[in-house]
Amino acid sequence: MDGRLTDIFSGFGVNINFVPTVKRPVMDQISSSSPPVTQHQHQQTSEDSTSKFVAHLQGWTGPALFPLSDLKGSELDVFLPGLWVTLHVICINTFVLHTLQSQGSGRQVHLTEFTRTLASQLTVDSSVTVPVLPRLNSSSYQETSLPNVSKQRLVTVSYGEYRDMKLQGWNTPGVCGLDNSGNSCYLNAVLQCLCSTVPLVEHLLNQDTRKELAKSKCRVAEVFVRLLEEMWLGRNSSCAPVEARSVLCSILPQFNNNSQQDAQELLLFLLNALHDNLKKVAKRQMRSSIRQPRQNQNRNCATAAGDSTIVSHLFEGQLSYMILCMHCNHQAHSTQTFTVLSLPIPTDIIKCSIQDCLSLFFEQTLLTGGEQMLCSVCGLKRETAVLTCLDKPPEILLLHLKRFGCKGKNQVKLRTNVVFSMKLDLTPFLSTSVQNTSYSSYRLYAVVNHAGHLNMGHYTALCHNVLTRTWHCFDDSAVREVQDSFVQSPNAYLLLYSRRPFQKPKIHGL
Repeated sequence: MDGRLTDIFSGFGVNINFVPTVKRPVMDQISSSSPPVTQHQHQQTSEDSTSKFVAHLQGWTGPALFPLSDLKGSELDVFLPGLWVTLHVICINTFVLHTLQSQGSGRQVHLTEFTRTLASQLTVDSSVTVPVLPRLNSSSYQETSLPNVSKQRLVTVSYGEYRDMKLQGWNTPGVCGLDNSGNSCYLNAVLQCLCSTVPLVEHLLNQDTRKELAKSKCRVAEVFVRLLEEMWLGRNSSCAPVEARSVLCSILPQFNNNSQQDAQELLLFLLNALHDNLKKVAKRQMRSSIRQPRQNQNRNCATAAGDSTIVSHLFEGQLSYMILCMHCNHQAHSTQTFTVLSLPIPTDIIKCSIQDCLSLFFEQTLLTGGEQMLCSVCGLKRETAVLTCLDKPPEILLLHLKRFGCKGKNQVKLRTNVVFSMKLDLTPFLSTSVQNTSYSSYRLYAVVNHAGHLNMGHYTALCHNVLTRTWHCFDDSAVREVQDSFVQSPNAYLLLYSRRPFQKPKIHGL
């Protein structure tokens, strides 16, 4: 353990010294004034001290709480493993902090003495996460000088500073857990992803937008805005989206139960509801603009014209279809607006890439038999080739992996490990009209995972925070920071990519 921790921290230029309280070989301890030591005493002292220290570092036995003679062998096998795993996890973490703190003043902390003090402190107060150890900071504790301290870059972290940093992490804007109100993990995961969609958050938390929503009595948008405000400007580590769920269930009764629901389906319904509410605001603005002076009328009408909202601006893209009659080669073209791309997963393989799924989605399709299409030139149904491409890439690209399907007559969940990257290039799938633009490069900023089976499972979310530039895992109310390597998972179900890098949102009070 000491070698492992030393290697890890040495990469940051931090010097950590583990000083065992093991007596050196007796020949090194004997001075001219010391009484003679017999060979038997020498061997016994060396073996006892070494065996105790080795056992202590192994984390299964040791002198910190009680001597080994107090328990029988059978009790040791059952009791000590669970106790010492728990205790040593706390001990090692706390030991590292106090070692770093001690280095600033050229001191060393002995591991065995540290464990004894830690155990005593936990006996007094077991509720503290990182116990304060006054004995190690007092002058009564014997310390030795740390040689060559000035040659290393040292980090000093006090318990108070560590506590403040931890609390500050809990209160990071946009990093807030959501309580599970009864199998609502699918809702919580979707809400976390939308909470991490910075342009949407910035627009909805704008003071003018909030006033217009209140005037137009938009229930879904108002409730969602209040939840975003609590998640971005609140001071709690988690909150309960009870009001949001209640309003959603009132307009979407299919979600008004405690059964597992589909996160992708909910996401589509929620975006549609927000879009409808914001269109209501736009129409109200258009009506009011008619009564305003002429110089402001054009600007307001342009803002409210059509059905465009922040939802459609961010999430809507357009697919282009080229339809070719295989009999007369007549070509026809059509387009379709989309919000989510539902990608098929290659069958009968264990692992594939997100590019494989995209290629399968955009591959040329031949319609034969009962799927033949009517050719306007031939006047008959003919075999038809359909070529699909991306004509207008959206600002926010939502990719849905079709993990729930049929195998024969049975519904199954596809557990193929779809490997995806932080950056996604859509160039091979763009139409010729947009291939030479900068629309093709995307960055991953959120993932919804589904673990479990078809009818019984659990949703979690992984989201990138624009302020800390780090990823967080949201498991309902439990939140933890994770490394980039943790984002890749065989449980990925929804992937959210952004065409532009997010900036710190301009939110009043942030």
